[in-house]
Amino acid sequence: MRRENYRESKEAQGLRYSSKVKGKLIEVKTQWEEHPKLYLPIQKHTNRVITLTSFPYPPIIGDAVVTNLRGVEVGVRTADCVPLVLVGEDWVGIAHIGWRGLASGIIEHVLKRLNLYENTEKLFAFIGPAAKSCCYEVGEEFKNLFPNLLTVREGRLFMDMQKAVIEELKNLGVKNFGLIEKCTVCSEELPSYRRDKTKERLLTSVLIL
Repeated sequence: MRRENYRESKEAQGLRYSSKVKGKLIEVKTQWEEHPKLYLPIQKHTNRVITLTSFPYPPIIGDAVVTNLRGVEVGVRTADCVPLVLVGEDWVGIAHIGWRGLASGIIEHVLKRLNLYENTEKLFAFIGPAAKSCCYEVGEEFKNLFPNLLTVREGRLFMDMQKAVIEELKNLGVKNFGLIEKCTVCSEELPSYRRDKTKERLLTSVLIL
């Protein structure tokens, strides 16, 4: 798992991580402003994938976007859910993955869409900060949904969302990974809905240069 290639900087406008992979710029930002060439879907914890082939394009409901447009930044907003970026030779994908999306197969959906244009085994997957098992306590119903992804401590159930996404990606044939191994709940510099019910969100985006 690659971790060393993500440059962290603390700037006046907040915390930012960035990396270039295959001519694509991946960024994770705590402070950001929407701009004319940023496309954000309307996130509703679905498994719907949007194929963005022209821009501008009106925001529609979906929790993943794939595109081959140069110069158009596509992003998702998170505050404990997993931001996932998939980078191919010509196409990129991005997804917002909470437990509902994971259970309804959003990772498989976005990989199937990208597989129309890219070889899954050659994709690079980036996983951004999310709720981890140190802090993410879940209910008994998760035993049926994710029986192999839970940790038990003192009779309580915990789940690592990053690990869950990585395991699903591996099962579906993805071989190349990058990871910022940070828990949003206990990293106070990152927004966490579970920690403080914040309305702030982390923006993860990818741009074909």
